[in-house]
Amino acid sequence: MWGFNYMENITYVYLIRHAEQLKEDGIKNINEDTQISNEKIPLSAKGEKQAENVSNIKELNNIYTLWSSNYVRAISTAKYIALNNKIDINIDEKLGERKLGNLEKLRILGRNKKYSYTIEQLLDENLKNTGGESRKEVTKRMEQAFNKILSDNIGKRVAIISHGAAIKFLLMKWCKLNKCAEIEFRNKVIILNTPGILKLIFENKELIDILQVM
Repeated sequence: MWGFNYMENITYVYLIRHAEQLKEDGIKNINEDTQISNEKIPLSAKGEKQAENVSNIKELNNIYTLWSSNYVRAISTAKYIALNNKIDINIDEKLGERKLGNLEKLRILGRNKKYSYTIEQLLDENLKNTGGESRKEVTKRMEQAFNKILSDNIGKRVAIISHGAAIKFLLMKWCKLNKCAEIEFRNKVIILNTPGILKLIFENKELIDILQVM
């Protein structure tokens, strides 16, 4: 009986970074703001194939509930998982990517830096660009969404499709940076690929382990 109850309290959360997005290097003739444009970026042709391959990974069979950010590239990654598991995609904008803000000012902010802007924010939770978000702000909304999903699905298998920086910022709730500015969980380096899958194992609401699936 004890073993049965124990398993009932084990929750598997698959944190998934979306597949490759379309690179927009050509001439742009748009009047909408940068953030709206960012949210609308679709997957590339390669990314569509990646997303379909991700959905066929055995680990993602029998997913009970599926969540995605409101970004097109995240939903486009989620759709294959939804199809294979015959479930709906739930959308929460709190799972969206870190807002970069004014890109011209960001270029100035990022000059002569030893690290990328994402790593700079991992090192300083309050750092942010004009019109953008700090790690602290992103972590707050990501935690709100994640904690609600976890609380509502104890003992289930959950998939969440989000974005690189947003996922890394959330992971800092349980992880730390090593001397090489890599994210570590219990001395194990966590790598987030594109696309990438991390398996978080919870007993009730306590994180037991983080495993690299892809």
